[in-house]
Amino acid sequence: MKAEPDAQQADRTTEIAASSKRDAFLSHRGVDKPFVRRLAADLESTPHRDRTLSVWLDEAEIRPGQSIPGMINQGLECSRFIVLVLTPAYFNSESGWTDAEWHAALHRDPDNRRNWVIPVLAADCPYVPMLLRHLLSLDMRGSNYDVDLRRLVAILRDEPLPRPISYRGQLIRSNGRIDRTTLLAERAVPEGDPDVVEENLSCNLLPVERMPTFIYEAPIRSDLCTARLDGTHTLPTKAALRDIIKQSQLDAGEERPLVPAFRVVGGRIVSFHDLESDESRLASVVDQESMESTRVLDAVRDEDDRRVVVSLLNMSLDRHMMSCGLLIDKNYTRGSRFYFPADNGAERVVKWKPFRNEANRTVTKPYLQGEAIVHWLHQAAVIRVVFLASRFFVQISPSWLLTHDGERVKGGSDVARVVNRWTARERNLSVLYHVRFWTSILRRGPGRLIAIRVGEETMDVATVPAFVRIAYGIADDQRDVLRALDEAAPRIALEEEQIEIELRSEGDEDDETLNKTEGESSSATEESADA
Repeated sequence: MKAEPDAQQADRTTEIAASSKRDAFLSHRGVDKPFVRRLAADLESTPHRDRTLSVWLDEAEIRPGQSIPGMINQGLECSRFIVLVLTPAYFNSESGWTDAEWHAALHRDPDNRRNWVIPVLAADCPYVPMLLRHLLSLDMRGSNYDVDLRRLVAILRDEPLPRPISYRGQLIRSNGRIDRTTLLAERAVPEGDPDVVEENLSCNLLPVERMPTFIYEAPIRSDLCTARLDGTHTLPTKAALRDIIKQSQLDAGEERPLVPAFRVVGGRIVSFHDLESDESRLASVVDQESMESTRVLDAVRDEDDRRVVVSLLNMSLDRHMMSCGLLIDKNYTRGSRFYFPADNGAERVVKWKPFRNEANRTVTKPYLQGEAIVHWLHQAAVIRVVFLASRFFVQISPSWLLTHDGERVKGGSDVARVVNRWTARERNLSVLYHVRFWTSILRRGPGRLIAIRVGEETMDVATVPAFVRIAYGIADDQRDVLRALDEAAPRIALEEEQIEIELRSEGDEDDETLNKTEGESSSATEESADA
C-alpha cells in the first residue's frame, strides 16, 4: 500500500523541479543580506545560453502566507547548486536555519562528490565546521569580490576555470653545454591561462548603419560617341563627360556646376543618383529611357558590382570630407588622404570632445626659420569605405603630413620614416584618441550618426567604433576607456609636440641636403660652361 504514496511523492518532486528550477540556492544569515543581495543581482544579470542565471533568495521567493519550511525545502530541491555564504554569523544561527540548510546539502552528498555545495567566504570566518573544512572556498572578501565572482559564474555556467601552467626547458649553448640560465627556466614562475572574462577590443572601423536603397545605371547617349570605320563606336572619356555635365549646368543658369559621383562601366554610367529623373545632373550624358535600377543589397553579392559600389561610396565620402573644409592629397595612391589647411596663413586649432570634456587640438602648424616658413605640419587621415564580413565600414587610419606652403604636400622617404616611427610608438588609447577625433570631424555636429550624402539618399555611419568581442582576457584589467580618454587628451596633445620637433628636424635636414645638392649642381654647371 506504500507504493502509491511513494509514486505520488516522486511525481510531486518532479513537478516542483520543473516549475521552479534555479541555478543556485543562496544559504545565508539575515544579517548578511547586503552582501547576498549584491551577489544575487550580479548573478542574475549574467547571461547564460538563451537566458540569465537564476538564484533562489528567500525574500524574493517566499510570499506572505506561504510555508517558510516548505518553500525553503522546494528551493533546495530545485537548485543545481547550493552556495553557502560563510561569515561568523552563519554558524551562530539561533533559529538553526543555516545549520539545517548545509546539513541537508551534505546529507544529499556527504563528500560533495557532485560539487553542488559551493562555500563562499564573504567575511573573515574564524570557525568553519570540520565537515566543511575540506571544501575549497571562493574568497569574495573586499577587493577580491570581482575575481571570484567570475569563478563562481564559470561554475554555474559549466565553464572551465583558468588552469596554471608552467614552462620548463633547458637552454643549450652552441658548444652543446647547458647554459647557467637554465636554472632560471627550471624555476620559472607558473604563468596562468587567460581569464574567462569577456573583452571588447575597439578598432578603427565605424559601422555603416544604413545604406542607400538603389544604384542606377544607363547607357551613355549614342550621339556622344564617335563612329569608327568598322561600324563600332568610341566612348567619350570621363573627363569629356565631366565637361559636358558642367556645360549643361552652365547653360541652365547654374553659377557653380557640380559633377555628381559616377563610374563608367562597359559603356554605361553607374551612379547613386536617379538617372531617370529630369532633375538629374547626369541627364545630359545618359539615355534615360534605358535606365535600370538594382537594389544595393543585391549588387554587393557580385564581386565586380561590389567594387563599383565601394568606389562610388568613396567618391561620396571624398565630397563629404571636402565639404568639412579638408583638403585631399591627390598624390596619395593608397586611398583618400585628408588634411587640414592653414587658417588664413596661421596655425589651425580645432575644438572637440574626446568624451565629455572639451579639448583643443592644433591640426595645422607652420615652422619658421627666422621669419620664413620652412614647412607646415598637418594632422591627416586616410579615410575610406571598406567591405568586411558582409558589412560596410568607414575605416580611419590617422597620420601626419608636411606641406611646403600649407597646401602642396611634401614627400620623401625621410618624412615617411619619421611618421611611421612615431605611429609605431602609439598605444591603444592614443589610437582611440585619433579615431574619436576624426569621427567628430566626420560628424560635423551633434548626433548619434554621421550622415554622408550619397545621391538623393544618405549613408548613415555609427560614431562608436566597431569592436571584437573575445571570451578570454585579463581579469580586473577593464577600464572605462572613454572616461580615460578625457583625462589623457591633454597629455596626448603634448606628446604630439615631439613629432613636430622630429619632423621639423627631418625637414631641416632635407632642406640642407636639397640646398647642398642644388649648390653642387650649380657649380658643376658653371664649370661646364667655362670649359
